[in-house]
Amino acid sequence: MRVQRHRREGFKDQHLLVLPAPLAAESKGHPLLRGLLVTDAGYFPRARLHLVERPLGAATELVILCLGGTGWVRCGGAARKMGAGDLTWLPAHEAHAYGSGEEAPWTIVWAHFQGAEVAAWRELLGVAGAARPAVLSLPDDRLEDLAFDRVHAALEGGFALRNLVAAAAALRHALSAAAALGTDHRDPRSADDRVAVSIELLRTDWLRPHRLAELATAAKVSVAHYSVLFRRQTGFSPIDYLIRLRVRHACRMLDTTPLSVREIGERIGYQDPYYFTRCFRRVMGFSPRAYRKTLRG
Repeated sequence: MRVQRHRREGFKDQHLLVLPAPLAAESKGHPLLRGLLVTDAGYFPRARLHLVERPLGAATELVILCLGGTGWVRCGGAARKMGAGDLTWLPAHEAHAYGSGEEAPWTIVWAHFQGAEVAAWRELLGVAGAARPAVLSLPDDRLEDLAFDRVHAALEGGFALRNLVAAAAALRHALSAAAALGTDHRDPRSADDRVAVSIELLRTDWLRPHRLAELATAAKVSVAHYSVLFRRQTGFSPIDYLIRLRVRHACRMLDTTPLSVREIGERIGYQDPYYFTRCFRRVMGFSPRAYRKTLRG
């Protein structure tokens, strides 16, 4: 059920695209769209009196990015203010409401979407299981990097398959850029931030042995919690991540130096050449010698 209340004439210079329901139902099974299908998208500039209330939620996921001005969003019994650079994700079928500020009406871009990728995008953005409403803060001088306007622009060309695929690709780009730029509204000294500092330490000091307990202690969390946060940020366990950093440097030396496999292993911290080869094979899929013989580029 969708209940919207705003000025009947809309907003000057607005863009609003809605995929017809029969076409949305037909398109969601297409191989190029079943992962992500944009069903509605738009741009509301200086949206004075904008107010949307959905007591039963929307049938699709909704992302709203505030480009300027102020507004608010309510979900899960709590409300949050929105300003330039704030992005909120409102899950499907959850009651929510949002609206523009009175003194400085917001300018927003937004998209409704569905598909098999939804849960994975929520995880990447860090809003899976987050307190409602989930709000990410993005640097307001980097909002052009998201190119969020390309989502509705793709649909303005029509609802042909190529346009629907382009809209989905534009949304993927916007969400991935938001994941790279965004932080949520937590204490800047949060556990996630402290883990991020330790990840950067590993990147710059990958040769030194690192103890998991020491990394967790520095981040002020338990070893188990540290491992969960670390995997969420990198996709790997701390040990696997460090091994991959070392193997990356080994690949560079295999590509650019005449050093032997044993010498390279020693330079990246492995005194046992057999253990180095096992680690290398586990990451790259073949041995250092086989890697050196392959043609790349």
